[in-house]
Amino acid sequence: MLPTPDDLATRDSLKTFLRHATPSLSVGLLAADAMAYGATIAELEAAGTALLHFDVMDGVFCPAFTAGPPLVAASKTKMLKDVHLMVADPIAIIPAVLKAGADIVHVHPEGLVHLHRALAMLDVDVAGQPGRRVLRAVALNPATSVDLLVPVLHEVDMVTLLAVDPGWSGGVPDAALGRKIERLRRLATEAGADPLIAIDGGITEATIGIAAGFRPDIIVSGSAVFKAGASIAANLEGLRRAAGQ
Repeated sequence: MLPTPDDLATRDSLKTFLRHATPSLSVGLLAADAMAYGATIAELEAAGTALLHFDVMDGVFCPAFTAGPPLVAASKTKMLKDVHLMVADPIAIIPAVLKAGADIVHVHPEGLVHLHRALAMLDVDVAGQPGRRVLRAVALNPATSVDLLVPVLHEVDMVTLLAVDPGWSGGVPDAALGRKIERLRRLATEAGADPLIAIDGGITEATIGIAAGFRPDIIVSGSAVFKAGASIAANLEGLRRAAGQ
């Protein structure tokens, strides 16, 4: 289901919308056929997808290299543009991502000297949408402790916990991830904060039930949505069913 203008009115109303169908699915566009992105976006919208996920990789922070802000800008959609920056210097690329119309921007603290500065740069309106604020997200690699976020939790709208190291494959949601989520919830309560919680990496029909069991607000999935042999809508339905929706 796509958000309404009322859902988009404030950060809190958007967070409430994203929690309404917990877990919301954020679909990784880069797993789709690059020659058919326009048709893919139309199919995702028709299937009621609210979040379109962009993995921006620079070949430095992680091995892979992918399209960046130009693809975000070129993707014309009513879905929320959910942009995950897996780059060595997010501060350098944040202005271009914001100009491209990002609704949600994830930054990684690993190797980032000025996390607070990056979050301050994201405390702005969505491009072309005066009064509608960008959701500020921090993504953490599997080996990164959630305790790192304590000084900035009050400035974070979403925390994304990766089940797989960026640019690699083979990981799945596991008990260690579940413990990190519980720790994050305790820290957020102590700080008086209420960030959305997302899980990203290793999500298939076989593993989404495990991820959903940790009660995240959002689950990111890419290749499982575009699995051959079925339509996008059928694959999405299979994921939602496996997640217990």
